Amino acid sequence: MTADKLDMFRERIRLVDDALGARLPSAATAPEKVHEAMRYAVLSGGKRLRPVALLAAAEALGRRPEAFFEAACAVELAHTASLILDDLPCMDNAALRRGRPCTHKEYGESTAILAAIALLSESFRLVARNACTLGNPENAAAAVALLDDALGPRGLVGGQELDLQLTGKDASLETVMRVHAQKAGALFVAAVRLPAVLAGADDDTGERLARFAAPVGLAFQITDDLIDTADPSEDAGKCTFVRLLGAEGAQSRVADLIDEAISAISPFGEGAEGLRQLASYVRNRQV
Repeated sequence: MTADKLDMFRERIRLVDDALGARLPSAATAPEKVHEAMRYAVLSGGKRLRPVALLAAAEALGRRPEAFFEAACAVELAHTASLILDDLPCMDNAALRRGRPCTHKEYGESTAILAAIALLSESFRLVARNACTLGNPENAAAAVALLDDALGPRGLVGGQELDLQLTGKDASLETVMRVHAQKAGALFVAAVRLPAVLAGADDDTGERLARFAAPVGLAFQITDDLIDTADPSEDAGKCTFVRLLGAEGAQSRVADLIDEAISAISPFGEGAEGLRQLASYVRNRQV
């Protein structure tokens, strides 16, 4: 990624962070503890991959990215809610998230669960509102349905349940791919497709964006596994891509997936440069 593209990438992350801070409820309003936990979880940093991808997809459609900030915030709120739940003792039982105590460690399990539910609720509201701010209220139901599909039994919930079943067990490459396609990939695909749905683009356009997003989302998970090899406790008891493919095989699979993704968006031309740069980031990331 060139220096100017990297600067644009960072600027978009900053803009997303500002938008998130502005749209989250104040910790001074009731219920204060829940609102404080929501802000703690969301504003603790993060790569903001999904909202940045959403804004790049809007740009590929020839639309102003800033017109889609509510949807960008929505997918990040939903993603953060999933992390809060994933970290709970009954799930992954994590102590730290992004170098800080997990939300349930800081605020207690009950408040963490309430904060996750509140974030999910707000994500649906923001997506529906974005359809209205774009002047397309008739697209709100389809946009909400897309997000719902990514989060429900066919998406994140189903992937998390399968992941829990596989903990401590061997699994095939096909099964591990299914886990991550649902648990992480579905929300990434929804993020990239949302601008097309909100703007009322044709189905072929949405499908082409999905064909970009699915391999990039899977490549991101494989690079996560490669990075986590530096800390053997990170994926203890889990069947990862690195365990199944080896480090060299995993790196080769990432390269193939990114090439597939970039090929899918070739018809968008120069407008899709942001998506191509995002794919390049995933291919080469070290953290």
